[in-house]
Amino acid sequence: MAIKKGGKHVKTTWKPKLKKGQSSGSNPSTRKFRDAAKNNVFTFNSGEAGLTATALAKHNEELNDRDDHSAFDCETQSVGAKSCSTILTSWTDCSNQSFNKVHRLWKSNSAMHKEILAVLAAVTEVIKEKGGKETETEYLAALMTALDTVEGEESLTAVLYLISLVIKRAPPSVLKARFSEFAKCFMDILAKYASSASTSLIRSAIVCLATVLRMQDQGAWSDSSTTQLYRAVLSFTVHSKPKVRKAAQQAVNAILKGSTFMTHDGAPAHHPAAAITAKYCVEQIEGGGGSDEAVTSLHTIGLLKDILPIFPSRSIKSVCETILKVMTLSNMLIKATCMKALYALFLSRPKPDSLTQDLNAQLIAALYDYQPGENDVQPMLAWLAVMREAHANLHALNAGLLTAHLQKFCKTCMACFLTEKAEVAQAACDSLKAIIVDCLKPSKDAVISDFGISQTAGGSSLVHKLFHSVEVGLGYQYHAFWGHVLQILTLLFEILGRECHVIMNKCLLSMACLRDSLGFKFNKELDYAVGAAVRSMGPRLVLEAVPLQITGNEETFDFPRSWLLPVMRANVQDTELGFFVTYFLPLAARLRNRANELRRDGKHVLAKTYDILQNQIWALLPGFCIRPTDLCQSFPGLAKILGQVISERVDIRSEVLAALRLLISKNLDNAKNRAEIAVYAKNYLPIFFNVLTTEPEGHAGKHASCLAVLETVKVYLQITPAELVESLFDKAFDRIGDAAQTAYKRYALMDLLMCMAPYIDLHRINLLYDSVSALVKDGDRTVQKKSFRIVEELCSCRSDACHLFVVDNLTSLQSLLTDTLSSGAPSCKAPRLRCLSHIVQRLPSAQPDFLQAIIPEVIVCTRETADRTRAASFKLLADIGNCIMKDTQKTEQEQMTEFLMMLCAGLAGTPYMVGATIVALTTVLFQFRDKVQREVLETLLENMCLLLSSKSREVVASVLGFIKVVISVTKDTTLAQYLEQLITSISNMTEDTRRHFRFKVKIIFTKLIKKFGADLIMGMTPEVYHKMLANIRKTLERAKKKRMAEEADDSDEEEGTKEVVKKVETIEDLLRDTDSELEEEDDGRPSSNRAPMPKKRRKAQATAAYLQEGGEDDILDFLDPGVAKKVLATKPKADKPAVDHGFKIASDGRLVITQDKEEEEKALVGGKKSFMVDVDKIMETMDISGKKGKKRTRASVDDDDGDDGDVFPAKYKAGGSGIHRQIAEAKQDSMKSDYGGDYRAKKAGGDMKRRGKPDPFAYVPLTAKSLNKRKKASFQGQFKGIVKSAKKGARKGRKGKRK
Repeated sequence: MAIKKGGKHVKTTWKPKLKKGQSSGSNPSTRKFRDAAKNNVFTFNSGEAGLTATALAKHNEELNDRDDHSAFDCETQSVGAKSCSTILTSWTDCSNQSFNKVHRLWKSNSAMHKEILAVLAAVTEVIKEKGGKETETEYLAALMTALDTVEGEESLTAVLYLISLVIKRAPPSVLKARFSEFAKCFMDILAKYASSASTSLIRSAIVCLATVLRMQDQGAWSDSSTTQLYRAVLSFTVHSKPKVRKAAQQAVNAILKGSTFMTHDGAPAHHPAAAITAKYCVEQIEGGGGSDEAVTSLHTIGLLKDILPIFPSRSIKSVCETILKVMTLSNMLIKATCMKALYALFLSRPKPDSLTQDLNAQLIAALYDYQPGENDVQPMLAWLAVMREAHANLHALNAGLLTAHLQKFCKTCMACFLTEKAEVAQAACDSLKAIIVDCLKPSKDAVISDFGISQTAGGSSLVHKLFHSVEVGLGYQYHAFWGHVLQILTLLFEILGRECHVIMNKCLLSMACLRDSLGFKFNKELDYAVGAAVRSMGPRLVLEAVPLQITGNEETFDFPRSWLLPVMRANVQDTELGFFVTYFLPLAARLRNRANELRRDGKHVLAKTYDILQNQIWALLPGFCIRPTDLCQSFPGLAKILGQVISERVDIRSEVLAALRLLISKNLDNAKNRAEIAVYAKNYLPIFFNVLTTEPEGHAGKHASCLAVLETVKVYLQITPAELVESLFDKAFDRIGDAAQTAYKRYALMDLLMCMAPYIDLHRINLLYDSVSALVKDGDRTVQKKSFRIVEELCSCRSDACHLFVVDNLTSLQSLLTDTLSSGAPSCKAPRLRCLSHIVQRLPSAQPDFLQAIIPEVIVCTRETADRTRAASFKLLADIGNCIMKDTQKTEQEQMTEFLMMLCAGLAGTPYMVGATIVALTTVLFQFRDKVQREVLETLLENMCLLLSSKSREVVASVLGFIKVVISVTKDTTLAQYLEQLITSISNMTEDTRRHFRFKVKIIFTKLIKKFGADLIMGMTPEVYHKMLANIRKTLERAKKKRMAEEADDSDEEEGTKEVVKKVETIEDLLRDTDSELEEEDDGRPSSNRAPMPKKRRKAQATAAYLQEGGEDDILDFLDPGVAKKVLATKPKADKPAVDHGFKIASDGRLVITQDKEEEEKALVGGKKSFMVDVDKIMETMDISGKKGKKRTRASVDDDDGDDGDVFPAKYKAGGSGIHRQIAEAKQDSMKSDYGGDYRAKKAGGDMKRRGKPDPFAYVPLTAKSLNKRKKASFQGQFKGIVKSAKKGARKGRKGKRK
């Protein structure tokens, strides 16, 4: 069938439309091209690697030119390695690496590509005929010769492209020697084809000319001819074609930065052409101006973004002055591009001889005149980013000069907190925090020194000014962004709080008052700020500024500052321990006494409140014990009190013990403090021993602080003298043999002996072991367990005495542990297994008899209920495997095979033993998966597949766990060989086990589908599993889609967070859009329902500027230095008309209520008659007049309502919910509602569509009244009426259609 289209006949073939999802069913049966593609894709080089130093050097040369032009303007397609080489070989057999780009980007249907290959083939043939070696010089000479003889623009483009490739690899000496010839040739081509439509030709010529210029010496740039050539390249940087412009800008960038003399040692500070470039840019910007069509200025400023930092100082100054001049114009796009250029200048951190400190400071001062309005979001964000980098660069040049500008920038950022835009406030907060961290913190010493001098002289330093500027942000006018202000104060507290705390007291008190105020929303930020003050200043200085207001003698019990206690608990460290002794200890005592008094008076609630307060005070003690600054002076006065508290106060014993542990562990490296604490070991350790051995009254169990005491004993023994430890050990050891001891004391003594075991000598260790050897067979299970724990401690301890003991008694330990196998209690299994693990690790070589004796117990323990027992058995299996592989006579695979065979002996036991053996095999396979032979794995899988048909659930459960581990740890290629066998055995499970373990089977199938795909697995399984497999496939697809969506959301959130919280890396993110709030209220429709904006209108809005005017009396002064703030990139919103409340409003916001003169006269002259009329009206309103039986009519009510003289309302008016709801008015409103009236045409009949609204169908509102059963019939009638009307309209339409 032929269709005439545009004067031509186009033959088309109609094909049947395929159903959704059935397009793959039309694939042809032949696979000729697919098979060929597969063969070509997997073609690899089998020769030696070509990575050499020369290749790397050439690669580095190409990196800078990767973004250069390509003659292939169209998209390229990838082809196989074999097919590509075959096709190109038919054209040319060039072997020079410079032309790899031609081979890589080959496209057969491009005429330009064919022309390039034809030229390359011809040149290659000429070189080979003359006996050339195909070097870069030969190709360059041949191609330059071809330029003189070639005819046609297409052939010229091909030759130039090949020259642009090979000239980059040509020897610099050749380019220097033939500089004049090459330059004249390329210049003639550029002059002739400057206005040509061939973009590739101009780009290639620019690249060639730029490469020649890059290779020249510094002396060549003193010639006017060289600068003339460079100016020619510069002229193309503002070309109308983007590809040409980009090539020229990259060429200029490469010349200024990558010339040969600029990359060698002794290079000049600036390129000789830098001043020429700067002058040219200034001329272009001034010539283009900032009008709406200032395209040249935009292109020039875009070039400056890359090269401005490498200009000399004088050129940078002139360029920046020009940029600032252009920024005074109303073109917002020009302003945004100028901001990008300045941001790039400061961000690059130019050399001091390029951007001097004075020029940097002048730019900072000048930029304040171009500050946008605080409500102009995108320009303000860009301005803040530029200023932040400008201050950071000034700090790198001269930190002292920065102090003069820091206060003004701080005030500017604080002014941003008065804006309505949260983005501006967040950017200001981030900028100020970055300046504090990057500039103020490194100069902390100088700033603090200046602060000290000013304090002495009574002057004002930078710290004073900066802190007071931020402190102003705690005023109510900043309440919307108090969170940002508190973040800045947090940094100031952390950096300057310790040395400059004098000026921070007032601020802390203001923060505390804010915290106590009603409705304060930033409690978390304020607590963190106060915590920073506590960390830096210390609790003493903080409490001097913000009193705690808790004395113990309060008459009111609101305790407004009690929030300080948990804040200090989380942040106290590196402070004075003596302050706790002098301030908090007496306060805690007073609170305790007050609680006891209230408890005696029967006020138990208030007593409990004081108990909580004193517990919170004692909870501060661990923080005071973290690296205290006055430990040697304050601890002697506190040690006795702490000992009494440990002995007598059970309620706060844990806090005191935690404080002692921190005090010791944080001072292990401080010899002086450590010796001071060790002096009191003779006092504390007996107290600990007494607490542990004292049985609590009322019950026989341990008290809650027993474990805390044991941990404290272990920590204190680290610094206890050996003589004291041995003395205490002897006393405890003598008491443990006393038969009169209670069980509780016996347990406690055994715990203490276990703690002291690492610190005693070999003689006492032997005594302890002899005693414990008899106790492991004791009838008390707890004694057995603690005995094994002592043996475990002896075996695991790394002290010299314990190491010698284990080596000397290794055989005795093995016998002890094997003999107690049958007599050990179940609770002893975990410590026994851990003891065995330590012994197996100490074995010099594998002992088969000993290992075979303990393996059955290990296998059985893998199925224990206790988690610690199972974990110990798994670890022991791994230790046994490592011990077996110590034999060097066999390979690791052979040794692992023997170990697995030893474990497989358990497969012949009971179902429980079989299940435990399979679990042990699974553990070993997981631990040593790299050392298991393939034949052994195959044997294990065969046995497991047979066991899957067992009727025992515990056996099948273990086998399924084994299969799951095998799938996880085995490579896909290895697992694929056993895939069918695994699936068949799973399918042959009994009905009971298949139903019982259906979830485990589903997990296995899920893993298999992830590895091999659903189609393959479904083809191997019987039909009974197909429903499950289909569900798994859908679940995986759904999870994948959900995961991708979440990752996309997370990436968006991270990008958004980076823009708000972190430093802005590039300014393009700030200036991508001018504004996101584009007159959404113009037509009352949301932006999503509006038609897309035309391109011209978008461009106009991108460059549009708006003036922010005040009221009628506020005239905009264009001579005002701050007028730049009034020029906005965002259209200012019109002020909404004030709501008329019926009263006049004074200037201070008060309501002004006036009374007419006539009403005043009536009120004065009315007399008794007026009074009686009012009384009658009141009586009538309250329905207590003489006419009781007569109802008031609607007219009377209306008349009363309309009477201006009524003082009281004429009738009760409904309002609210429930019985007070308005019923009559609601009914009237529902009756008045005209559904569909918005769609009714004004002139024509019928309805019409409205933009941004649903189609004009019959939409019935769904309200809660529709659920009323009593009104069901009325609603059904409403629907019937709608349907009846629709049918009537349809019949009318059909009749009209027939006519």
